[in-house]
Amino acid sequence: MSLLRFHACFLVLGLLVSSSALAQAAERSLTIDDLWKLQRVGPPSVSPDGLWCVVEVTGYNLETDEATSNLWLLSTDGKQQKQLTSVHGKNSGPKWSPDGTRIAFTSKRGTDEDAKLYVISVDGGEAQRAGKMPMAQGHLKWSGDSKTIYCIAWTWPDTPDDESHLKKEKALKEQKSKALVIDDAVYRYWDRFIADGKRPHVFAIDLETKKHRNLLAGTKLFLPPYEPSTHDYDVSPDGKELCFVADSVKEIGRDVNNDLYTLALDGKAVPVNITKDNTANDFNPVYSPDGKSIALLRQKIKFFYADTQRLAVYDREAKTIRGLTDELDRSAVNPKWLPDGKRLCFEADDAGYTNIYFVDLEKGEPVAYPEKVSERNMDLATKQRLSVFTRSSFDLPPTIFSHKAGEKLPRQISFFNDSIVSSWKLGKVESMTFKGADQEDVQMWIVYPPGFDAKKKWPLVQVVHGGPHNGIMSDFSFRWNPQLWAAQGWVIGIVNFHGSSGFGQKFADSITGDLGTKPMIDIVKATDWFEEQPWIDNQRIATAGASYGGYMMMWLNGHTDRFKAMVCHAGVYSYHSQMASDIVRGRERQLGAFPWGDLEKIDKQSAQRYAKNFQTPTLVLHGERDYRVPVTQGLEYYNTLKQKGIDSRLVYFPDENHWILKPGNSLVWHREVFAWLDKYIGKGPKK
Repeated sequence: MSLLRFHACFLVLGLLVSSSALAQAAERSLTIDDLWKLQRVGPPSVSPDGLWCVVEVTGYNLETDEATSNLWLLSTDGKQQKQLTSVHGKNSGPKWSPDGTRIAFTSKRGTDEDAKLYVISVDGGEAQRAGKMPMAQGHLKWSGDSKTIYCIAWTWPDTPDDESHLKKEKALKEQKSKALVIDDAVYRYWDRFIADGKRPHVFAIDLETKKHRNLLAGTKLFLPPYEPSTHDYDVSPDGKELCFVADSVKEIGRDVNNDLYTLALDGKAVPVNITKDNTANDFNPVYSPDGKSIALLRQKIKFFYADTQRLAVYDREAKTIRGLTDELDRSAVNPKWLPDGKRLCFEADDAGYTNIYFVDLEKGEPVAYPEKVSERNMDLATKQRLSVFTRSSFDLPPTIFSHKAGEKLPRQISFFNDSIVSSWKLGKVESMTFKGADQEDVQMWIVYPPGFDAKKKWPLVQVVHGGPHNGIMSDFSFRWNPQLWAAQGWVIGIVNFHGSSGFGQKFADSITGDLGTKPMIDIVKATDWFEEQPWIDNQRIATAGASYGGYMMMWLNGHTDRFKAMVCHAGVYSYHSQMASDIVRGRERQLGAFPWGDLEKIDKQSAQRYAKNFQTPTLVLHGERDYRVPVTQGLEYYNTLKQKGIDSRLVYFPDENHWILKPGNSLVWHREVFAWLDKYIGKGPKK
């Protein structure tokens, strides 16, 4: 690409922060307001020639509780940042065209009722609406010849065209009763109902004619109806074949077996299941640059979401599948082909970090070049050996880097947050290993308060992660940020207890059938270690957690009195009443039985069983729209604490789901959490 000529209204930035500015002494601690002032940078999409990449950058307005995202161009030499769109609202999911001339994205503009597909020239100018699809569009991909854009949109399996779709949508809106008549086993997901029968389909939009086509119309198949993404489909480089994910079971929700189907796009063929050899999930298809192979991810254990995801390759001519990472005891995520078609890259959690791995198609043996940061979202130029990717750590908000063949170190190319980050005085972060349950090694993060003095006595907060299989990697969190917690004057411990990701299959599966015991032992032993340190005040120790971490708060409350206070967000109180969750199939493997199959086994893993032992003061927080852990779980726990006369408080969010996502609610959440802990363990060293 030649030097770009940008529209006069574009905001042009050079290097925003000089090295001398970055080196200046930090003066203050991180605050909750800072989290909402940061610009949140999305995954990069790089130009074919590797000179530029495009990213979505989102900012929040604390007064209006609204988010605005726009597209920015970053030169991969790190010298320029240029704003490409300046429309209020959300401009999302940018993808650079293979011919290097345009960028596709979704946006809600003018009379648009929801997100629609737009295309903008990389030289600037006004974005143009692509096609006239009546439904929202997202998760974009370009055809190899840059003439077609593929997307995901929700429609009904029996509405193959716009006319039938609009007719059915109009009829539903005009119904006087909003009652839902449900036959499906899965009818809601996280915070929304999916009981109207709409399902995600793949569409093709011809940029010249502006006509679109539902590629799955008439197949009786659709993408998994949960959180569809670009990982659910791909199109061959020649545009002649679609590969997509669909659940091949008889009834979704009572069983699960995501398979990969191929479909010739000649309008005559029927889908072919290419992974029917595997009864567990297959997903994330990616065609090779020459179109001869399809990379994919597969699992071996049904009903176990944390089962290792193995990278494999399907030979389209031989119709065979060969594993590439079967010997790697880590889960592969987000595979991509390198332009030479001889190698693949992917991401994997490993001992507290997310690393990018590379694997040779012939030699195998995945390798990574780990740094003390997490790296993900790699995209690769096709006309030179250059990649762009995201780096993040406890100390670094998501930041875009580039790396060119021959360069020793990656180069930072986004600078949106450097000024505010350079003003923080952050605490030291350490990783340590101790002997946990069964005397096995367990990794733990320690985040010290800014200005930590080992000669003084400090309060401790043990933060327990969710999942339970979602290990805590060195990442910058906009919700549970350990540096923000440490800035309150607490030492923060974060245990990657038994069951956490990033430590192998055996470790992840070690808590199956007994969700509470080993993680509790790990947390207690970590607390023992802290109590042996001369800089911890043993009389000022608290703990906090959400989701599975919230369950662990309840579980700990029933098994120990060593914590002065607890914070319990979205915790599971009873695995009997947790049958009201959005997704219930698979829990019988996690717990070892269905509630009706072995009441005693389920009861033993429910915190409710141990309510007679509760005595720790607890702050309970929950969102009304949390369908994964229904709000009644939090209400049951809070009511129990109150009836037992235990000091407790309930913070209820009528407009939030499993997470607290709105700026105003986040401020309330942090205010209540920090005040509760301050009440019982204080802040800073003991005077």
